[in-house]
Amino acid sequence: MRTILTLALLTATTLTGCTSSGGDEPSATTVNESAHGAMRVAPIKPIRKTLVRITEQPGQIEAFEETAIHAKLAGFVKKVHVDLGDKVTGPSRISTDQPQQPGQILAELEIPELDAELKQKQAFVAQAAAEATQSEAGIKVAKSAQTSVEAMVAEARASVERADAMYERWKSEFERVRELVAKQAVTQKVADETEQQFKAADAARREIAAKIKSAQAKLSEASANIEKADADLVAARSRLKVAEADEQKTRALLSYATLRAPFDGVITERHLDTGHLVQPSGTSGKPLFVVVRAEIVRIFLDVPEADAKFIAVESPAKIKVPSLAKSFEGKVARTAWTLQTSSRTLRTEIDVPNPDGHLRPGMYATAEIEVARRVDTLSLPKSAVLKQGAESFCLSISTDNKIAKLPIKTGIVAGTDVEIVSGLTGEESLIGANLAAYKEGQAVEVLPPK
Repeated sequence: MRTILTLALLTATTLTGCTSSGGDEPSATTVNESAHGAMRVAPIKPIRKTLVRITEQPGQIEAFEETAIHAKLAGFVKKVHVDLGDKVTGPSRISTDQPQQPGQILAELEIPELDAELKQKQAFVAQAAAEATQSEAGIKVAKSAQTSVEAMVAEARASVERADAMYERWKSEFERVRELVAKQAVTQKVADETEQQFKAADAARREIAAKIKSAQAKLSEASANIEKADADLVAARSRLKVAEADEQKTRALLSYATLRAPFDGVITERHLDTGHLVQPSGTSGKPLFVVVRAEIVRIFLDVPEADAKFIAVESPAKIKVPSLAKSFEGKVARTAWTLQTSSRTLRTEIDVPNPDGHLRPGMYATAEIEVARRVDTLSLPKSAVLKQGAESFCLSISTDNKIAKLPIKTGIVAGTDVEIVSGLTGEESLIGANLAAYKEGQAVEVLPPK
């Protein structure tokens, strides 16, 4: 009971001190009564200003890219070229017409059985190449033989006309001489000699015809040899392609024995030494190296649902890093667009240039993102806006000093200010605070503004 009395006395003393403040005019947040019982209010008016809505969220700095280097093949570590914290260079191209240069070597593995397999495949390639060369030579020989036979056929065909002419001549001569013998104009000896010449011409003609047939047979044989040589060449070239493909496959596998940097960055983890036996572990095991790219860093934020609808790509952001006591400028680079159902937040990423390397992955940071800006817009303090469900109102003072409820449409909220989209002209006299103490139609005594 004593405690309650003490508190009552203290409260009475405090209230007495507040009401006798030396004649100061009451503000819009203070409710006073006049001698006639009407509440005294100091009205406010809507103000035109630029409103900037900012959301400040904690985040973490991450590397722009981070790659774990694993072994694809089992082998022994032959040499390690880099160590923890070393800067490495990735693939580069001097000019567009020059081939791309591979990334810096991080480590070399030794795989003896793969080296031996590569030598075997190279031998297969050499053997297949020799067979292809031999087949090409066989085609040349067959084509040369065909050319020779074609010449023989052409020569024999050229002799046919001469042999036919000789045959016709001696046939005609033989028939004439035979008539002369019958008339006893010439002797039988002349007839026998003419007959012999006719038979010789006939034999020569048949001999040429036989040579033509023989040459044509040889020509067919030469064509068949060429076709066979062509088929042998195709088969040899196919074997050569297979051997070269096998060699390239083995060479590609052997290239995995050289671990290279995928991009310009820094070695942040190293888990191997010379002589270690490494096994292909995929992404489940411990990596041999971890390389991060940090000339640009990402700031990961989770923006609450109330501000998520305002987040847009290219929205300006100010990054504060407590450990550096510095701030950096950046822009929203990308968002997940969908909200995480567990936290009702939007994953947002901000890219910040980091040429000097001051920002390191893992650092804590906060980001202020400008989510909305309204230039030269009407505004009211949040204390002057009354929410009733989805609708908004403010209390105005009419010309006869009575309270009237005005419906308004609000926009963004920036700090303690609310954007008024419609419903006000800017000339209204409004209640600035403690709206629950007033009722529509209530009479008030208006005090002059400070």
